Amino acid sequence: MGSARLGTTARYKGIGVCLAMLLTAFFVFCQATGHAAPKSKAKAGLKLVAPPDKAFVTTSQINLAGVVQGMDVKSVTIKGVQVVSKGGVKFEGGGFGALVKLRKGANTITVTAGKLSRTVTVFYGDAKKRPKGYIRYYVHAGQKEMNCRECHRYRRGKYDFKRNVPARADCTTARCHGSKMATEKFVHGPVGAGVCISCHSPHGSFRKNQLARDDQELCMVCHEAKRTEFSKKVVHPPVEEGCTDCHNPHQSPVKFQLNAGKGESVSALCFNCHDETIFTKKVQHGPVGAGDCVACHNAHASDVEKLLIAPKADGALCFQCHADRRDSFSLKQVHAPVMEDCGLCHDPHSSDYKMQLVKPQNVLCKDCHVKKSPRLFKQIASAKFKHQPVDEGRCAACHRPHSSNYKPLLANSMEKLCFTCHVELGEEVADSRYRHGPVKTGDCTACHSNIHGSPYVKLLGREFPMNFYDSYAPNKYDLCFGCHNKNIAKKKTTTELTNFRDGNRNLHFLHVNRKKGRTCTACHGAHASSQAKHVREEVPFGGWSYPIQYTRTKNGGTCVVGCHAPKTYDRVKPKS
Repeated sequence: MGSARLGTTARYKGIGVCLAMLLTAFFVFCQATGHAAPKSKAKAGLKLVAPPDKAFVTTSQINLAGVVQGMDVKSVTIKGVQVVSKGGVKFEGGGFGALVKLRKGANTITVTAGKLSRTVTVFYGDAKKRPKGYIRYYVHAGQKEMNCRECHRYRRGKYDFKRNVPARADCTTARCHGSKMATEKFVHGPVGAGVCISCHSPHGSFRKNQLARDDQELCMVCHEAKRTEFSKKVVHPPVEEGCTDCHNPHQSPVKFQLNAGKGESVSALCFNCHDETIFTKKVQHGPVGAGDCVACHNAHASDVEKLLIAPKADGALCFQCHADRRDSFSLKQVHAPVMEDCGLCHDPHSSDYKMQLVKPQNVLCKDCHVKKSPRLFKQIASAKFKHQPVDEGRCAACHRPHSSNYKPLLANSMEKLCFTCHVELGEEVADSRYRHGPVKTGDCTACHSNIHGSPYVKLLGREFPMNFYDSYAPNKYDLCFGCHNKNIAKKKTTTELTNFRDGNRNLHFLHVNRKKGRTCTACHGAHASSQAKHVREEVPFGGWSYPIQYTRTKNGGTCVVGCHAPKTYDRVKPKS
């Protein structure tokens, strides 16, 4: 558990540790013996600390120990087994003990102190032959006679069971449990202090490894503060099963004393249970790449699903690290998934796609928006001409995926956004004095309304001829006639349909309404121009370009162009 942080050095020493071990050893002893520290006026009694009744052991020699309280006796006798301690049963200061030898089968042991006696039965032998009701009792193999003064404080002729001596154990020798204990980078406090009795009962226990308490409860003796954390809504299964599933109780080369391989990260432990493949794809989340699972998950318990350290909604979890990005998620227009869960678009562990997207960008966007805008996606699918970013699946080239100050989540104002790619056109517009109405207002979609894909060239919203010459038909100019007078070239003579006339002679009709009629863009710039009436500065014709010089007058104008000789027109005094 997180308490493993206590062990951070192979030489963990200090007064603070010793004091903690004193208190811990006392608690553990009380739990193991089943009695509390004696009060100043204890009632008379005889208690057996070890072995307990109905114990099953696999070693022939065990230590018998107990306490006599509130009565004046000179000796204690043990019957039913052979006492092998040198000098027999040792009794002093209210405590007694002896090393006894068991015979195969059930052993009835009677302990007598004055007028009081206690009887326990202990079975020694094959587990298959033990009688019903006997429970395995774990004692240290090859037991030798124990000295009470090693662990219990002795003063003025009596043992003080209120405090235990923080006895340094000699367990970690080459002859016993090896000499490499307390040599790793991260060492448990009691191990560093050499106080094994903080966790292991020297007398014995019904738990494996002579543990003084059940796994988690044993840890809670010192790490009581963790109990509140472990009571949250979502608890990690290993926590419920026991701390040692994840933490080595002695030492580890990995922080938190984790049971990961030598020199490996936190994630190496997690992979013991969790599928490693979801963490090892091409693009990894930073904490995953560093093996730091606890950057996002609480290893023990949480009030949030999946043991997360914060809720996923409104980016609360992600902003734990990405606080510098918060402002870019709270502009005027916010993408719905941002407020719900970043994981809807981004894999929190790893992905085969950039930005840890759960799917390729275009597929990811389509999965949601095909339901919200089915007509749009039908249009894109059937489009003869597609916007290049759309065709390449680069939705984020135009749209901000999180939030924006422009609808619909555009990365910038439409004009600036379009000119990001259409640089030359942007420069032309910037240098021009006269701008087409939609360009002036920055509304590119007024003409290019099918911005994702269109049946018309240049993503136009309606039909318009791209040729220099074309026979005239009003429907060919449907795009222009969406705003302009559709009858402008309908009559050969007029005094009202257009100002481009010589007297009443309709010069639009003259230019357009013929077999090799000029199209609108032969003379007019569709976006902008430095000349009045959006007259182009030059006429593109094949590989040539003819300059146009247009001079506007009060009632008409003069046009000098490579197409024909200079021409002047006047609505009041006709020139032809």
